Amino acid sequence: MTIAPLAAGLEGQAIGGRDLASSDVTQAEIEDARALVRAAQEQLARDLADIERATAALRLAEPALQSWSRPATPSIPKTRPVWLIIGVLWFSTAIVTVGAAVAIAALAG
Repeated sequence: MTIAPLAAGLEGQAIGGRDLASSDVTQAEIEDARALVRAAQEQLARDLADIERATAALRLAEPALQSWSRPATPSIPKTRPVWLIIGVLWFSTAIVTVGAAVAIAALAG
């Protein structure tokens, strides 16, 4: 990483309440600010690398935890059609009615 892009990014910013574009900012303060920016960027890179390593280790240790990445096909039990249930209900009602009519005719006749 070069210092020139960092210096360009620091222009117009304030350090300790002072504007970097003003002439009362010393070169040492600018270098300190650049060092802080570099340190923050390096720390961020280290943290991201740590996260990637931990993710890889977790994938190896617990592969079952990745089930969210491959959603399982939901197993829906095959339901009977409603019209079939209605038909069976009507048919059984008709048989009971015919049976009752035959019983009445046999007893009465």
